[in-house]
Amino acid sequence: MNHPTELLPDYAAGVLPDPAAVAAHVEACAECAAETESWRSVRTAVTERAAAVAAPAPAIFAAIRARIGSTGSAGSAARTRPVPRYGGTLGERPWRRAAGLFARQWTLIRWPVWVVSAAALVLGGGIAARVSSLGLAPHALATVIPIAAAIAVAGACGTEREPVGELLAATPTSPRVVLLARLTLVLGVIVTGGLLVTLALTPLQPVASALGLVTAWFGPLVPLSALSFALSVLWRPSVGVGAAMALWLLRMLATTGEINRAVAAAVEPLWSPGSGVLVGAAALVAVTVLLSPRLPRGAARRTGF
Repeated sequence: MNHPTELLPDYAAGVLPDPAAVAAHVEACAECAAETESWRSVRTAVTERAAAVAAPAPAIFAAIRARIGSTGSAGSAARTRPVPRYGGTLGERPWRRAAGLFARQWTLIRWPVWVVSAAALVLGGGIAARVSSLGLAPHALATVIPIAAAIAVAGACGTEREPVGELLAATPTSPRVVLLARLTLVLGVIVTGGLLVTLALTPLQPVASALGLVTAWFGPLVPLSALSFALSVLWRPSVGVGAAMALWLLRMLATTGEINRAVAAAVEPLWSPGSGVLVGAAALVAVTVLLSPRLPRGAARRTGF
């Protein structure tokens, strides 16, 4: 079933030119009906907020209209020109729209996320370079890059300052699309940095190939980032970071033999994931994205309302 997600804001606001098809879908689809009610709540809140603000003085509008309609010729009568407005159809130029969405996500993600990610990649590359002659570079990269990705995902996708909400307030973009764009951007940056570090280390390796180095850190990156993403979005960022750090610490202890073998065996599949773990990680991300628009945001989530 195709859901008219991007048309629901206009439909809820009563400004959709031809609402019949969307209305029929909303009546038959509980998911879209719930999302429509959410947009109607937004419309009501905005309307009430706008009504509580005093209207500007008429002179302000007169000055704006005069500035817009001025021909620039001395003594000529001012004429009113139409104010430009976006008249495109949603769904057109998908690549241009996707590029714009990624560009906005880049500016909305807070700078500490990028600083921490860059520091972790540099640290991991430095450690791997020092131990490369011993054949331990894959282990060093598998230790640092996945946890860097998990922390970055938690910081970007689970932020409680709600830059996602800011973007949704200004555009009719689906919250699921925004969340996926943010996850893709963060992981894309981390993976690109990891590949650059791997390429720099490959000539120093006596045994491991470039593919072997990439496999060593990309495998655990997937389930660890998926878990961090789910907990950060469904609960809060601190829980996502805490869970990722706890699993990372258990993995470190397992390599030294200082924890119970059963615990070590339970953690090991995350660092050497098979198809079942990878499919489970993908399913966890999908479920999180599907549930995300229905979750309370910001202060409401923290207080339980």
